[in-house]
Amino acid sequence: MDDSPFFEGPFDSDEGSDAIAELEGKDDIAATMAKSLDAFVRENEKYAEEGAVDEALAFACLIAARISGIAPDEAAHHWLDRNPFTVSDDLHRLAVAAFALATRSRDNWLSEVQAGGWQAFLEHLKPYRKALHGEPQDPPVPFVPDFSRQKKQWLRAYWSIDGQSLSHDTAYADVAERLVLAVNEDPVWLAWWRSANLQELTVFGQLTLGAYAERISRGRTTAEAWIDFGHSYEGPEEPVTQQVFDDVRKALAAAGRYLGLDLVPRLPALPG
Repeated sequence: MDDSPFFEGPFDSDEGSDAIAELEGKDDIAATMAKSLDAFVRENEKYAEEGAVDEALAFACLIAARISGIAPDEAAHHWLDRNPFTVSDDLHRLAVAAFALATRSRDNWLSEVQAGGWQAFLEHLKPYRKALHGEPQDPPVPFVPDFSRQKKQWLRAYWSIDGQSLSHDTAYADVAERLVLAVNEDPVWLAWWRSANLQELTVFGQLTLGAYAERISRGRTTAEAWIDFGHSYEGPEEPVTQQVFDDVRKALAAAGRYLGLDLVPRLPALPG
């Protein structure tokens, strides 16, 4: 029998991740969190309902991570990097109360569905609980990137159009795959990336007409670059090849600026 937790962490349920995604567009993140947590504490005293408990736990753990800077979940580091907010005394109080309701062993939908994985899940949440209660905890071991094995690529890229993955049989996808592979294997580019002291950079490229936009964040071990390039992927092969080179360079330069890295090197030639 698999005794692993039902969720890897407090942000991985559909309800929790959706609520966090919706927060990203709010003008006042702290106020939105406070309103949600206040409603949860008032309405779920007798039983922590499905959906509501996922959202409340996710919010409480984000607040805990903001307080302490310690979080087991890499996604939390990225979200907090992109979304600064201040934890007031009132927000802190609500987070403590919501966390207690969301992690009680009885009258709680989460504890019921996780069954044998409940204690392991609570252990995963321990750093968040300690942060909310001001308890001392050991800082995480300093991260050291490992590029000793070839399969540990430091650059990954995913391309989408209109919310869907770009088909692999397009000219753009073919050129992009070969170029990313070449960058990963180039020692000059690896040296450039090593100064970030991170394991991996993931580029999420959106290929649709519109305005150029970039959203970059740094986690504890990884970096992410979400780029709306402002153009479609369609076109003859040769112009597409140049477009891919321009896009990859633009994405890497944007990530480098955010991370404080040197100017990007020249891109390598495409492998045959």
